[in-house]
Amino acid sequence: MTIHKIKLSHYFFDDVASGRKTFELRKNDRHYQVGDRLCLCEVKEAKLTGRKVLVTITYKLQGFTGLADDYCILGIKKD
Repeated sequence: MTIHKIKLSHYFFDDVASGRKTFELRKNDRHYQVGDRLCLCEVKEAKLTGRKVLVTITYKLQGFTGLADDYCILGIKKD
């Protein structure tokens, strides 16, 4: 299990923090795996706000028609 610290736009932060948004579209440059955790750090106006939310990857979709080869959709669940 790996913990990936990544940025998340303030537009989506509250939806993830509330558990309403349960997916992330990401470039798969970190080789995400089911069971890995994401520490999502809120960004607003190109600056970190200090707010963070921890989620676990529950599903990974890649190599699907319409999805660029180097991108994946991650199913996430708030810890």
